[in-house]
Amino acid sequence: MSRYPNFAETTRLPWPGALHASTIGRIFRRIKSQQIENYFAEVQKGLLEQKIKANDTDKLTLALDSTSISSYSEKLPNVVRGRNKDEDNLPQINLLMLVDSKTGLPLFYRHYEGNVPDAQTVRRVIADNSRLKLTDVVLVSDKGYSSNKNINDCLRNDVGLLFNMKCGVKGSLTQEVIDEEMSNLRDLNKRDWYTEAFQITKKIEWSYERQPAPRKRPSKNTRDVATLYWHIYFDKQIAEKVSQGLFERIGKIQEKLHKKESLDENEQSLFEEIFEKAESTDEDTPVSYIINNKKVDEKLRYKGYRVLVSNEISDARKAWCAYQERWKVEDTFKTLKSRLGCSRNRVSDNESLNGKIFVQFLATSIAMVVRARLKKYSEECRKSDEPALIYDSDGTVLGTLNNIMQTKFQAGYYFGEIAGKRRKLFEALGVRVPDSEPEREMDYEDEADEYDDDEL
Repeated sequence: MSRYPNFAETTRLPWPGALHASTIGRIFRRIKSQQIENYFAEVQKGLLEQKIKANDTDKLTLALDSTSISSYSEKLPNVVRGRNKDEDNLPQINLLMLVDSKTGLPLFYRHYEGNVPDAQTVRRVIADNSRLKLTDVVLVSDKGYSSNKNINDCLRNDVGLLFNMKCGVKGSLTQEVIDEEMSNLRDLNKRDWYTEAFQITKKIEWSYERQPAPRKRPSKNTRDVATLYWHIYFDKQIAEKVSQGLFERIGKIQEKLHKKESLDENEQSLFEEIFEKAESTDEDTPVSYIINNKKVDEKLRYKGYRVLVSNEISDARKAWCAYQERWKVEDTFKTLKSRLGCSRNRVSDNESLNGKIFVQFLATSIAMVVRARLKKYSEECRKSDEPALIYDSDGTVLGTLNNIMQTKFQAGYYFGEIAGKRRKLFEALGVRVPDSEPEREMDYEDEADEYDDDEL
């Protein structure tokens, strides 16, 4: 939208002239929740039809993640201060997305208050899946969403899960299973050649309450048992890298103590955590500090470990690969906020916000489709020994195609010559290459008459 005026100057639009900012705001306000629901329903329907056509019986793996959108607005009710993932000192709203891990296509989004923690959103995501009739789903999430409560919610609603568990919670089951297998995870026979990590899978019978009743103690008659696969991984290189980083930070603190320089906030926190006063019988001796090696070992004990829990994926390598595909949802957010410049809302009322976020979601979906098609085309070129399609960015691609000119005359119109890289881009995107031969004039005047500023 920030580039709309320039875009309107060189693009034929279905209305007589460029839209003013106020008109665009009215368009946003006219996008209602039911229309957005209808869009999601059509997307899910099309996705299921594609799976049936391709004879794809695998469950739909959806990467789940959220991001924060900062805002200067003081009027939007959902804009509050929370854990800002961009580290802006601004209030925010949170935006959650579900992205198909295979295609990278965003399938669903929801925005909500900026102070809601990630872990509290899974129950609503499950409800959204049920409402949208999205079945046979496996949710893949990072540590922010992993909790016993969320595991139980997925199990009782027949939703597949692949959660990355937090390894730093003292006394947790995650640490228990790591402790049990810690010595085995140094055995080279347990190292997987593909993931380059030591790995072990443990089957755990997980008991959960079928239908939790508030303020009542659960009984045996209301509990079910499910098999969960706990995939434990150890990456020695990560563990050594973290250790080396910690030793360098400790060395920097020791240097500053020796030079009697002040510590910054992070250094002070680490100092208080692992340093202690050295015992001295001489009152005239200056105070000195020593490192508590036991605390250092505790701090490093679970570094390099990852624990993935699933009720669907029993193979450790497959679970690892499925989790690695989460980068697609992170790439989606990068597209939304960086490539499309949607890191701010720039609206002042809630109705405009709802419509604008939907338009931004559509733009992100189109951008991800463009990226996926270009990547697929390049891979096919490599397989057939044809020159690969090289492109710098989505913006460069669209800028290249935006230079294609059309000449309009009384009986019709025709496009200019299209050759070389631009023709390959059309082919890669699956779009018919415009021909230089004259074509019949479409009734753009009648189409424009359907839109007037008041109606928009």
